[in-house]
Amino acid sequence: MKQYILFALLLFTASFVQAQVQNNQTLDRIVAVVGDEIITESELQMQILQATRANPKSEDPSLRSRILEAMMNDKLVLAQAVLDSIQVPPEEVNRRLDEQVQKLTRYYGSEERFEQAVGMTVSQMKREYRDDIRKRIMIEMIQQQELGSIEITHREVEEFFRTYGDSLPLVPEQVELRQIAMFPRVTESFRQAAREKAQAILDSIRAGASFEEMAKKYSDDPGSARNGGNLGLARRGVFVKEFEEATFALEPGDISDLVETKFGFHIIKLLEKKGEAVKPQHILIRVEKTGESDQSVIDTLKAVRQRILDGASFEEMAMRYSEDGETRKFGGNLGEIEVGELSDEMKAVQQELSEGQISEPTKLTMNRDYAYAIIQLVKRIPQHKATLDSDYQRVSNFAKIFKQNRVYADWIAKIKENVYWKVSL
Repeated sequence: MKQYILFALLLFTASFVQAQVQNNQTLDRIVAVVGDEIITESELQMQILQATRANPKSEDPSLRSRILEAMMNDKLVLAQAVLDSIQVPPEEVNRRLDEQVQKLTRYYGSEERFEQAVGMTVSQMKREYRDDIRKRIMIEMIQQQELGSIEITHREVEEFFRTYGDSLPLVPEQVELRQIAMFPRVTESFRQAAREKAQAILDSIRAGASFEEMAKKYSDDPGSARNGGNLGLARRGVFVKEFEEATFALEPGDISDLVETKFGFHIIKLLEKKGEAVKPQHILIRVEKTGESDQSVIDTLKAVRQRILDGASFEEMAMRYSEDGETRKFGGNLGEIEVGELSDEMKAVQQELSEGQISEPTKLTMNRDYAYAIIQLVKRIPQHKATLDSDYQRVSNFAKIFKQNRVYADWIAKIKENVYWKVSL
C-alpha cells in the first residue's frame, strides 16, 4: 500500500515540482530525448527527491545518472510498445485512474482534502494524467510480454549461487508461528440498540432529512463522514460482500434499507453507477462490543491453551476453534516470516516466547477488526548467510531477478539500435 500511494503521489504531484522550478526562475530544460518523448530537469529532480526521501542525508554521486538511465529505459520500452502497436483499452485506463483516486482519497480522508493537497479537482487530475497512465500501462504490457515467461532452472540457481552466493545479503531473522484467533461477539442488546438508531436515521432521511448532514452528524465511519458519507468511485471487490451486493442492487438516487455487515449497520445511497463501478454514500452505525464479549473470548482461548499444554494438538485445536479463515485450514500455521515484517503486536508477542511456547491470549488487529489469539513460536531462525539447503527459494528468487535483469539489459540494448535517443546533461 505504501509503495502504491507513493507511486500515485509521484504522478499527481509532478506539477508541484515544476512550479517549484519556475518559482526559482530556473529553466526547465530537457535532459534527455527518447523517440518522441522528453525528460525534463524537473522530472528528473522529482525522481531523485523520491529516491532520497527515505535517507535524505545519504550521498551517492551516481544516483542522478542511475535514475536518469532508469527513466530513459522506461521511455525506450514505451517507444518499443508504440512500434509494436500495443493498445490499451480505454476502460483499463479508467479503471486504473479510478483505483488510484480512490486509494488516495482514503489516504487523505476525503476527496476534498485530496483535491486541496494536489491543487486540482479529481476530474482535472484524471484529464491531466490520463495519458501518463495509458503510457504506464503500455510499458507494463510489453514488459510482461518480454519478461513474464522467464523461468529459472535448478541448475541455473546452483550456478548463480556458486558465483554470487558470498555477495548475497544476509537472511534476516525469521520465526515460524502458529495462531488460534477468535473474534469477540456482539451482545444482542447492543446489536438491537444499534439497529434502532440506524432505523431512526433512515426514517429521518426518507422523511426529507439531508443524507449528507445525517452522515456528518451520526456516521461512525470518520473517513467518509466528514465528506457526507461519500466513499468515492469503487469497483467490485473493494467492499465487504453484504455491502457490495446491496450497493450494486441500487440505482442512482436510491437509498437502501438497513444493511448489516461485520462493521455494523449501514444506510447506503447510490450516487453514480458506471458499468462495474459505483459511487456510494453511506452512514455507518457501529455495533459496539463490550468487556463481557472480550472476556468470553479470552476465557475460551485460555481453556484451549490449557488443553494444548495438557497434550492436545495445536493444529487440531486451530482447525476446530480458530476463526481466522486464512490459517485455520493449515492448523493455524502462519509459515516462516521475517521478524521485520511482523506487525508491532505480533513482534512483541514472539519476543517473549521460546521455541514451543504458547502465549497467553493477546489482542491483535485483524481484518480491519480486532481479535484475541494465542500464538505458538514453532521455530526461531537467526540471521544467517544464505545456503541452498535452507534458503533455496530465496536464492532462486535472487537468481530469477538476476536473469530477468540480464534479459532486460539485452532487450534495452536492442531497442536502442532502433529508437533515437540523446542525453543532454
